[in-house]
This record gives sequence, C-alpha cells and structure tokens, in this order.
Amino acid sequence: MDKTIEDVRTFWNENPLFVGEIEEPVGSRAWFEKLDDIRMKDVFCENLSDWIVPGIQNMRMLDIGCGPGFWQRTLSARAKQYSGIDISPKSIELACRSQEIFGLQGKLAVGNAEGLSFPDETFDYVLSEGVIHHTPDTARCVQEIHRVLKPGGMAHVSVYYKNFLLRSGILFRAVLFLMRIFRISLKGRGREEMCKVSSLEEFVRMYDGRDNPIGKAYTREELKRMFGKFSRLQYVVYYVPMRAARLRLPLFIRRWASSTFGLMILVKAVK
Repeated sequence: MDKTIEDVRTFWNENPLFVGEIEEPVGSRAWFEKLDDIRMKDVFCENLSDWIVPGIQNMRMLDIGCGPGFWQRTLSARAKQYSGIDISPKSIELACRSQEIFGLQGKLAVGNAEGLSFPDETFDYVLSEGVIHHTPDTARCVQEIHRVLKPGGMAHVSVYYKNFLLRSGILFRAVLFLMRIFRISLKGRGREEMCKVSSLEEFVRMYDGRDNPIGKAYTREELKRMFGKFSRLQYVVYYVPMRAARLRLPLFIRRWASSTFGLMILVKAVK
C-alpha cells in the first residue's frame, strides 16, 4: 500500500528529529544546544559555508521542514526575514519553544512542502535540508520551491544521495556486513536494526526510523531532471554519521570522508 502525506505527518509528529537520541529533556535549552552541537560537528563537520548565501541579510528566507528549529537558530539573525514550516505540529511546537528560549524572530507554521501556502515569487532564498525525500511527490516539492522563489532567487535543497557505495550491490552488502560486525548504528526510533535490511530502499527508509513511511535516495542525474526549471545547479556531497560508529577522528579526515562517502547531497539552484 502506497504511503500518504498523512502517514508522513503522523510519523514525524510522533518522532520529531533527534527525539530518542539526545538524553536531555526534550524542548529544554540543553536539548536544543546538544542537537545543534551534533549537527554542527557530525553533519556539517563544523562548516556551514555552503548554506550561507551571499547577501542573506537582505533576503526573505523560507525554511521548508524546519523541524526543531536548527536553521532558525543558525541563520534567522542573518536574514532579513525568516519563515519556517513543517508538516508536523509537534515539530512546530518545538521550534516555537526554541524561538522563545533563544529570543528569536520569525514566522513558524504547519505546512506541506507539496503545496506551499505562499504566493508566487515571495522568497529570495529557500532552504530545505533532508526533508523532501520523505514526501510522496518529491518532484512536486521542487516545483513549489521554484514557484515561491523570486527570479534570481536561490534554493539550497538536500536529499539522500546514492553514492558509489549504495549504487553497487556488492559494496552495499559489504557496508551492511561491516555495520553488523562493528555494531554501527544510530540510536532511537528502531534504527539499531537498519544493518539487517535486505535492500537499499529499506536501508534509506530505516535511516530515520523503523516505522518511517517514506525515504528516498537520488543520483545526480535524477536531481538534474527534477530541478530542470532552474537556470544553474551545483552539487555538494556531505554527511557521514561518525557518531554511529562512535569514532573521534581529526577534522580533516571527517571532512574528507564526508565529501567522499557522504549520504546526503546538497543541490544549490538558482531560479
């Protein structure tokens, strides 16, 4: 049975990002700070330069799939105006709590990336990190991003990436074998079992939880077709979850691994 947008909403409402992985009380200042620390060090290898657009101080910014508010805490003070949406009311509740704790400005609302509620050509910058691969019609999300961007506006959108390890059946099985041998896994939402899957599709889906309804990975060629309406595209590969292996490696090794074996790809697009 095909999963629906309501299945997606239900899952993320019951399993907001990082709930179950961070020990601090959910929604506390310490919880948000721990979340930001993990993302800065493990996801971005302490480098956000690819996500900070020139002239952001003069831009109206939309954060699609804002979750518990990482990008609001990170970028909203730099942008002229910040808006964030998420399909999960619980995630928006957490983002609102974060906004209150950290004294931030912005507009937060429940919303659907497949049908944005904003007029055409509203925003100068649209950011969506690791979100639209969880929705039934990802291509529709890209069309909506293009619609709400002003001419010349910039979109930074990331999704799961079919890197060379995942495109090869032999290498993919080797990865699963090593994960089982060295007990490599992420905490929470049943992800401890993802090394036991039998297909790439299940591996990608289970990265966000055993009951996650939708998770998709893409090649560069697929993304090029999907973003065909945009005038210019660039790609940045990133993110190897070192915390899953409990490794503490030098920063230059982590950055090399991230750009070589990354599980995410950032599409930098200009309308």
